[in-house]
Amino acid sequence: MTSTEEFLFLSAELTGFGVGQLSATGLADTYRSLVLERAGPPRLDRLRAAVAAGAGRPPAFPDESVRELARAVVHLWYLGTWPGLPPACAEGAADGTAGTADGTADGSPAVPTDEQVDRPADGPFVVSSRAYAEGLVWRTFGARAPGTVPQEHGSWSIPPSVEEPAGGPPGPRRGAATAPAGQR
Repeated sequence: MTSTEEFLFLSAELTGFGVGQLSATGLADTYRSLVLERAGPPRLDRLRAAVAAGAGRPPAFPDESVRELARAVVHLWYLGTWPGLPPACAEGAADGTAGTADGTADGSPAVPTDEQVDRPADGPFVVSSRAYAEGLVWRTFGARAPGTVPQEHGSWSIPPSVEEPAGGPPGPRRGAATAPAGQR
């Protein structure tokens, strides 16, 4: 199973932000727990392996379910919302658990889907107000999330200031790997 530290390294590769920048949000444990709950350890481990095999290049995802999880993790970090995952994408053949139609020898689901998780929201949801405020999207252009910081009248007319957080400059790391157009 992926540790919080491994999840941070995985997330850094996917988002283009540094491990220190992601850690500074204080949301790594929350996001890791959410991903494990929603996607399951086997799928997260397959994503980690695919990204690690890329060695700084865009990963070659072994199947659509892993690609969708990568998209969901990036969405989670940038917007502070869980986008939901599409219904299970042919889990059995990709993770070596082929047996029955649902991917396991005993008939149990290979990876929990959103429908199997006991959670009020079935699809997309905001993780927390803090997750919204700490979304990486705001750091990419040096702004604060609307409604999270008191503003004075007319503050909209002043360009955003770019502050350098403890984890490094705002925005993605220079030279971070990006996926080719066909893999986005």
